[in-house]
Amino acid sequence: MTNLQILSITLKDYRQYKGEQTIDLRKRGERHINIIEGQNGAGKSNILNSITFCFYGTEEHLKEEKEGGLETFPLVNRDRLENLNDGGKATGYVEIELGETEPEYVFKREFTTIKTDGGFNSVVGDLNLQRRVNRDWKPVDNPNTYLNEILPTRVHEYFLFDGERLHKFFEEGYPERVRTAILDVSHIELLNRALEHLDKMDTEIGRKASNFEGEAKRLKEELDETKRKRERKKERIDELERDITEAQSNIDQIDGKLRDSSDAAVREKQERRKYLNQRLDQLNGEISELKDETTEEMVEAGPIVYNLKALDFTHQQFAELAQAGQLPPKIQDWFVQELLESGECICGANLDSDEKKRRHLAELEQEMSLVMQENLEGKAEIPRVIDDGKGLVEDIISNRKKISEKQDELGEVDRELRDISNELKSYDLPEDVDVSSLESQRSEIEGRISEMRQEIGRVEHEIETLDERVNELDNKWREEAAKETKHRTMMRKLDFVEEAHEELTEIKSTILAQIRENTEENMNRYFNDLIWKDEDYTVELGDDYTVSVYGRHGDNKIGSLSAGEKQVLALSFMSALTKISGFNAPIVIDTPLGRISSKPKKRIAQNLPSYLVDTQITFLMTDEEYTDEVRAHLQNSVANEYLLDYSNEITEVKER
Repeated sequence: MTNLQILSITLKDYRQYKGEQTIDLRKRGERHINIIEGQNGAGKSNILNSITFCFYGTEEHLKEEKEGGLETFPLVNRDRLENLNDGGKATGYVEIELGETEPEYVFKREFTTIKTDGGFNSVVGDLNLQRRVNRDWKPVDNPNTYLNEILPTRVHEYFLFDGERLHKFFEEGYPERVRTAILDVSHIELLNRALEHLDKMDTEIGRKASNFEGEAKRLKEELDETKRKRERKKERIDELERDITEAQSNIDQIDGKLRDSSDAAVREKQERRKYLNQRLDQLNGEISELKDETTEEMVEAGPIVYNLKALDFTHQQFAELAQAGQLPPKIQDWFVQELLESGECICGANLDSDEKKRRHLAELEQEMSLVMQENLEGKAEIPRVIDDGKGLVEDIISNRKKISEKQDELGEVDRELRDISNELKSYDLPEDVDVSSLESQRSEIEGRISEMRQEIGRVEHEIETLDERVNELDNKWREEAAKETKHRTMMRKLDFVEEAHEELTEIKSTILAQIRENTEENMNRYFNDLIWKDEDYTVELGDDYTVSVYGRHGDNKIGSLSAGEKQVLALSFMSALTKISGFNAPIVIDTPLGRISSKPKKRIAQNLPSYLVDTQITFLMTDEEYTDEVRAHLQNSVANEYLLDYSNEITEVKER
């Protein structure tokens, strides 16, 4: 799909917009930004609503006071409805031209408002699409198919959005919103659909392969049921991990509030807790490494330690035999040498005249030399093996001691954390932050997290047991099914499907990791460019889709960001999304600078357009946002500039 832009929007009696009004939004060379300025209530947000209405039949960006929707607030301009009798109706439409430089698609949706005794009732028509083929325009029977290639319903909110509400994006439960957004725009859904299709194929092939009576059928039924149990367990883990992520986000917010306490003692305890939690994570990591190392050493040392007495005895026997001259056994190399020098074998044969026998004895001498060497090497190896075993045992003892010491420290850290929590719970000082209540909430959340992690451990163990059972049943079933010649082809197909599923799963994991890395990298750059504070921040996106914003002291500020800072973070995230998305769609932002003060407005106006130089951007702004300073920073990028002139509930779009 080419890099499309909205060339024009035509409004016919839509909301405040009386008559037919066309807004030209096409880029002018490298100028890719449109500005539509209007006072609150003048119809600025309804420009955004008109786009989502035309494409998707919804007005998702209505202000809260208009939550009554289409039936309560008429779609047709009220001036058109004044002279209607009950049952009378008026129509209008929204039309949008899309194309790279010239119109290629014309989307249109008509609407009708009917006057009733109780007020008005609006009816929304179907989406219509005209597509240019060469020089001719032809109607398209399936317009939603083309729309889904340009900007599917599931992703449009990341390209067409209300900037004033962005500060809410990183509030409670935000990791799931981040996860959903990344998955939506990254085309991972294609892989998910492929995996779902492979699952269906696996089930269908398996069903056909077991479509006969007997043991194979019974085994397949049990196998399928065991797989379903396993999937339910995995779903439960996913659910618990999402709940843990959300709970941890709540803890981060509470920590932010405690750090903002006016009481120095509370702030000090919070900083101490932060350090202790970091030390707790460090100790757990070190203990885990030591346990892994000890396990490896025990595996290596086990056979040696178990056979230590036998090795000592063998070494002693080697020494005694060697001293008695019985190594190597039976034939000594000096004896063979004497026979060769005398020229006569012990059997009486003349070795000088019998070359074959002489050659045989020479080979025997050489062989005895090798035997002696191997024997001596084996004898020398035994002490080394014994020493290695004793060394491993010493390492194991040392590691166990280290583990014990670190576990003791772990207990001390845990006790100090509990003490801090108990002290804060009993805090009773009149201040701006209810410390006692916050700490009680925090403690309760930590308790829930602990319970959920314990449940995850139990469920993971159950999954391991089910994995073993699945493998056992799968092998038995395949053995039974393979007995039937007609099922062998199906078994090969099944093997292919399962291998493909495994490969796709691995590919998906790799792609997601790369997407998270790219999103994190862009968010980090954008946030530091846009934020107005003279401080370097580090923005991190975790595997669980939590976002951390670290300041110069290493403290996570995500829970204490102001509304304006959260809006900047959300703008950074939305901009990063466009970089990873596979959609070359235009961006429309209503009130992009609404909660942001004058100084950061200049930063955003200066930097934000440069992130998306190839993308058409339309800003819907109030005069408080579109200040002279903002205009000055944007002027070299602005293609079209409009003013919404509102009077007597009628809005006219005028060029500036």
